[in-house]
Amino acid sequence: FETNPDFVFTVTRDFVRSCQNPILVLPDDVPAHPYAVAMECAMLAPKAEVSIFPWKEPKERIPLAVRQIHSFLKAHQPA
Repeated sequence: FETNPDFVFTVTRDFVRSCQNPILVLPDDVPAHPYAVAMECAMLAPKAEVSIFPWKEPKERIPLAVRQIHSFLKAHQPA
């Protein structure tokens, strides 16, 4: 974080760019998880999918996000 405060805390942009694992990004927009960074991760990661945003509010959207999570996990489970 201290060396790259404008991106995620744990990995570099190059790591995200080279990540071949499918990832599902559920964007948020709070100081610790800014929307712009979530969307940048989604753009950089070659196998990224993005949920609806906002997905936590209104409360009626939560089941949609959960359905997408289930579909994502089912589609990417190991053989």
